[in-house]
Amino acid sequence: MVMRRDSEVHSAAELLESLGRQGFEEVGREVPDSAPDPKRAGSAVSGGFVQPTARVPHSDPAARDRVDALWHAEADRVRILDSNGEFLLLATYPGSFTRGWLRMRDSIGDHLPSRIATASGSRDFIAVSLDGKSMCAVSAEEYEDWIVTHSFESDEDVQGGN
Repeated sequence: MVMRRDSEVHSAAELLESLGRQGFEEVGREVPDSAPDPKRAGSAVSGGFVQPTARVPHSDPAARDRVDALWHAEADRVRILDSNGEFLLLATYPGSFTRGWLRMRDSIGDHLPSRIATASGSRDFIAVSLDGKSMCAVSAEEYEDWIVTHSFESDEDVQGGN
């Protein structure tokens, strides 16, 4: 088990370094108490009742740009980033659900999904507002990417598409 934890910490450290090269900065290790449990957020993205807010076929030649634009439009609508560009990130890496949220600041402000994908090697990620109320995620499905929004203010956390 110690070896697994060491590799998870190493993977998280590598991810943070890679995110840094993409214009993201970890803003301390304090995560607000209002943040949803990472597994709860994961269920809001991939549960059986989840319906995407938007879909982008992988066959679309402009898929990455469309995902970026649609994600930013939805993230703005549900207020994911605060006035300083801060948000909570759950990116894909070994142990990410165990490690939990990364409190990040985006210094660039555009193409956030593409930059996270470049840093993590995966298009999948979950972003949550610092108050823990809103989520905007990207889920890479078999033939398309989904933009999934969700409000944690309701008790129906696995319904998605809110």
